[in-house]
Amino acid sequence: MGTKMFKVGSFEEELAKGMEERLLANQQENAFQYEQLSKAADLLNTAAEIFDINGFTKEAEILTQMLESLANQSFEITAAKKKV
Repeated sequence: MGTKMFKVGSFEEELAKGMEERLLANQQENAFQYEQLSKAADLLNTAAEIFDINGFTKEAEILTQMLESLANQSFEITAAKKKV
């Protein structure tokens, strides 16, 4: 018989190590996406305030509705994850 690529028990260790690395990468990616989404929401809110102050109430309302929609979608995703 030829030599094996993995030592006995090594396969499980490699699999566990790979899964752990992927989980950590996913957590970092999710944190980055959340940070970017948060920054975008802040900018949209600032724009809505500027529009409102300058009398562009229709535009301010549109941005506010966008923020509400984003918040509702984010809440639905979070609630769905908690159920799993």
